[in-house]
Amino acid sequence: MSYLDKVERLGGTNFAKWKGDIRLILTVISKDHSLREEKPVAPVAIGDNDLTLAQRTLTYDRDKVTWEESDRVALMIMQHTINPEIRGALPKNPESAKEFLAKLEEHFKGSTKALASTLMTKMMHAEYDGQGSVREHIMKLIDAANQLKDLGMTLPDDYLVHYIMASLPSVFENFKVNYNGNDKKWSLTELTAKCSDEEERLRSENKDYVNLITQELRKNYSYGKGNKSGGKAQRNRKNKGKTPYDRPNTEGKNEASSSDGPKCFHCGKKGHKKRDCEGFKAWLTKKGNNNDYISFVDESLFTHYSYNTWWIDSGATVHVTNSSHGLLMTRTIVKGERSLRVANGHEAQVEAVGTLPLVLHNGFVLRLNNVLYVPSLKRNLISVSRLDDDGFECNFGNNKCLLKFNDEFVGLALRQDMLYLLSLNDFPVMNVCDVTNKCKRSTNNDNVNSSKLWHCRLGHISKGRMERLIKEEILHPLDFSDLDHCIECIKGKFVKKIKKDGATRSSGVLEIIHTDICGPFNVKSVDGLISFITFTNDFSRYGYIFPIHERSEAFDKFKIFKAEVENQHNVKIKVVRSTEAENIMEGMLLMDKFLVLLLNICKKMA
Repeated sequence: MSYLDKVERLGGTNFAKWKGDIRLILTVISKDHSLREEKPVAPVAIGDNDLTLAQRTLTYDRDKVTWEESDRVALMIMQHTINPEIRGALPKNPESAKEFLAKLEEHFKGSTKALASTLMTKMMHAEYDGQGSVREHIMKLIDAANQLKDLGMTLPDDYLVHYIMASLPSVFENFKVNYNGNDKKWSLTELTAKCSDEEERLRSENKDYVNLITQELRKNYSYGKGNKSGGKAQRNRKNKGKTPYDRPNTEGKNEASSSDGPKCFHCGKKGHKKRDCEGFKAWLTKKGNNNDYISFVDESLFTHYSYNTWWIDSGATVHVTNSSHGLLMTRTIVKGERSLRVANGHEAQVEAVGTLPLVLHNGFVLRLNNVLYVPSLKRNLISVSRLDDDGFECNFGNNKCLLKFNDEFVGLALRQDMLYLLSLNDFPVMNVCDVTNKCKRSTNNDNVNSSKLWHCRLGHISKGRMERLIKEEILHPLDFSDLDHCIECIKGKFVKKIKKDGATRSSGVLEIIHTDICGPFNVKSVDGLISFITFTNDFSRYGYIFPIHERSEAFDKFKIFKAEVENQHNVKIKVVRSTEAENIMEGMLLMDKFLVLLLNICKKMA
């Protein structure tokens, strides 16, 4: 009876599996008579002289014993494999195992509408992900269609063929085009066989076959492309930038999470995200990280000065910049974690915090620590209180602000309207004044953080691309103060002046012969050759090709070519043009004293 231990006990959701296991066991032990056949009925005499009654009675007695034994064993096995909680709600003394199984089906019978809806959703969202085989994928769809057919929702085979083709990834695009261009219609069996053959071909030609399909599904999920329903596309747009692995693996969890909404990682409740959580906002307010304040609201400055100017603001509690240019970011800020409040009461979101060096008009570099990157602001602001914390002195008077460090003049800001505009310089750095109370001489930036060096290392890419690499944490933060005009980039954009001299063309056969050697190639020919040499007549453009093992065979091939064409045209070769001077020059000069060799090096041929 060890086979009974392998049967999963009947619970609340596994009736279909339990029923299949029970039927299998009863069939194996030959005790399924009571489920397949009705209970035998006692024979009745036909007339007064029924000669077959005795024989029919004997058969009845034998069938009755077999049926009752089968029914008793089947009923005991069913009751033994049911959870005690469920067993108490079932009939105590059923008449037969067949009746008992019918009662169970009534208890566990689900709604046909719900099942049909589940099957339709499964088919609508079915996409082949490269796991397993395409044959299994097609068989699952056919199985779902057959279940719908049992529920009275028949899908035509032609519709299923087109639906299955649409569920295949783009690597099957050529296969789809061939089918659409063919007048013959395929059956489901033919489609399964041909799709399986096509998959084997794709796997043999491309080792990254599964990765290609996975990347395509990830892209479709992230951007909402290639979906079969608008609802799914809408969900993908909401989850833009996430991969399928961010979702739970089971369908039940997906349905639960979608119905309850997202889960907050701060309070643990469902229905909202962390950035919208009131408890999280209150925690940030209590912590004091989002109480930064600036008083710069003069809109008249917007039209008179550039956005990259720097202003000294006595009402600001932090340094603020509106551009990531030159910002050595130390960390990025999660949306909603920190904000900046301006004098008119509006709030601006902070995206990053870092260190920013400013080159002043006298060559000093003022390094500002803990600078907030706020793209929505129109001007860059320097906090007087933060400068005071770092040991700087700001002396206001006579429409200017003198910036001092250790009683040494280091910077100047002139009054413009209601604020003070800091004087900057774009020339090379002479002295560096760091807010860590250290003054030092510097002529070069650190090579590790030099944007000029990385600009050259990365093939002279633009500054914007380097900033994107830093933002995506592919590159470490760089100092863009040394990234000036690149001479190599400027030279590369110049148009080269080509000296166009009149080309010397031949007026007869064999006056000029062009020759060149191609190879060696990685793949050998059938004969094991890896290179070839060509000879082309300048007048007729008729060419010869000779395969060779090594470049040293060029002279031997030329002798063969020379003998053939000169005997054919009864004319001597006058000029040979070649870029392979090292391989054929010596032999060709010694072959015929009347042969003139004109060697054009690549520079002259340009």
